[in-house]
Amino acid sequence: MPNETEQTTDHDSGGDTGGLEVSLWVRRPVCGPRTTVIDRLSALRTAGALDDFSVTAWPEEIALTGDDTQDDLLETIAGFEDWAADRGLSLRPPFETRTTSLLVGDSEDVLRTPMLLAAAYEDGDLVGIYPCTDGTKTWTIPAFLDALEADEKRTPTGAGTDAVLPATERPTS
Repeated sequence: MPNETEQTTDHDSGGDTGGLEVSLWVRRPVCGPRTTVIDRLSALRTAGALDDFSVTAWPEEIALTGDDTQDDLLETIAGFEDWAADRGLSLRPPFETRTTSLLVGDSEDVLRTPMLLAAAYEDGDLVGIYPCTDGTKTWTIPAFLDALEADEKRTPTGAGTDAVLPATERPTS
């Protein structure tokens, strides 16, 4: 199991712009739907609906026990899960904890990462994570990108069942 992440930041800006930025987390290989999302983020940045985005590749599974844990990555994921839980949302699935068997008869607990996860930041503060669910409705990355493309107003968590992106706390203007 690889013990690394790889980040690619595609900037046009010369620094922190303080606007909407998206961190996209992907599993390898970066192809198919993953490249479609990256292309959409690039188009949104070009159109001015998004200030910047970064792409980070993460492993398919992260060891939760043993000597091969990735503490920094696990802390990032725990922060995402805490943010969602504070708003009555869940990131599971697509995160899944399971026990895998090793070749030598032992086993280890691992966290399986989603193919794609988008974390939206406004002025450096986490304001949305996609995909997420409230148990009834699921908010996906494509729905988040659709809303940005349509320049729809974002509404805070708990704004009602018709909210386009209740998991986004970006203020409306």
